[in-house]
Amino acid sequence: MKKLLLLLALIVAAFSGCVEDKPSPEELKAMMIDSVEKVETAAFVVDMDQTIKVINHSEADGNLRTMTFSTSSSGTGVMNVTGRAMKMTMTTTSISDEMGEVTSEMEMYMVGDTMYTNVEGEWMRMPGMPEEMWDQQNQVKAQAELLNASEIELVGSGKVNGEDAFKVRVIPDTEAFTTILSQQMGSMPFYAMNMTEIFEESEMEWTTWISKESGLPLKNQVSMKLSMTSDMMGLPVGEMGDIEMVVESESTVLYSDYNEPVVIEIPEEALAAADWLEMLMGMMEEPPEALTAEENSDL
Repeated sequence: MKKLLLLLALIVAAFSGCVEDKPSPEELKAMMIDSVEKVETAAFVVDMDQTIKVINHSEADGNLRTMTFSTSSSGTGVMNVTGRAMKMTMTTTSISDEMGEVTSEMEMYMVGDTMYTNVEGEWMRMPGMPEEMWDQQNQVKAQAELLNASEIELVGSGKVNGEDAFKVRVIPDTEAFTTILSQQMGSMPFYAMNMTEIFEESEMEWTTWISKESGLPLKNQVSMKLSMTSDMMGLPVGEMGDIEMVVESESTVLYSDYNEPVVIEIPEEALAAADWLEMLMGMMEEPPEALTAEENSDL
């Protein structure tokens, strides 16, 4: 009997040694923040699909008018944190009821306080960007700060590109939710909207995978659905009508090649591009187009 009990004890001890220690949410956050502070370089891949439906509930004939806009974007990027430089390319396909399908290409570089963008072959240079702009472009740091400011829950494990990772569910607050929404719909004037009500009425599933070895984020996945009324968006109902905007989006970001050598070279045509402010001033100084003969005859 003693030998049997000893054998059972050894078996239990052996299996208990195989049980993985699970960090608490706060330990996981601390590990991630510490690791992110040591990141010198990284690469990332972005994929996002979004559908926006704008519904006018106040059509005079009683028939609802619905406009649908869909976008599908995919891009890649690399960044050198210590050198304050990054490169990103993005392809976006937009589909709307009025314009049909349109595909656009974008290439962007940022070195120090200067951003260079190439949209459909036309370069523009934007010097003197504010300090916080670089922090916004630092994908890894921005992701870590959002996670650190949110409630997180360890829900399992998995592999990302063959690397063991903790699978974490993220429960954002209103501020983190607004940040995610602005990243996906940057042109919307969220400052004028009732973000508390929009947040409370929305559905968001946010999952992140964090490397067990390095503590660095490996994958971020956000699924979101929300409906915004005229009141929520702060629209004047008398002028705009009873408008509802329904948004559905799916986005995935993969992070890799941490602290691998990165060389970012700005193309010569980008360095020679006109300053965006000079371009704007030049457009304002252009004389109005001459009237056609037909327009003159109408005067």
